[in-house]
Amino acid sequence: MQWVARQNFHHRSALMQGWGVVLLLAACALWIWLAFVLVDQQDAYCYRTVSNCVRVTALPKQLTLLAASGPLSVLGAALLVGGSVRRQTSAHVLQVIEMQKSEERARAGGK
Repeated sequence: MQWVARQNFHHRSALMQGWGVVLLLAACALWIWLAFVLVDQQDAYCYRTVSNCVRVTALPKQLTLLAASGPLSVLGAALLVGGSVRRQTSAHVLQVIEMQKSEERARAGGK
């Protein structure tokens, strides 16, 4: 029973890490898209037609991309770190339990 619970815990931790990576990759994709939008805006800063210059702005699109990438980055980082900490803590607890059992066996064998 303990082995099944440990495997289930490990699986949930791996899922947390996986979702964290996916969300961070999605946030990176949004940041890259934002960079392309900014570069396109610099290239098409103004159109010249008979000495009229009209400023082209894509501010709502830029703010939307920035606003969407923020929570994805934070949630992705939190899930990735949370899953990693769960795995490391679980491994540490198992090592402590094994050391305690080893000490108990050594004491029982010495008596």
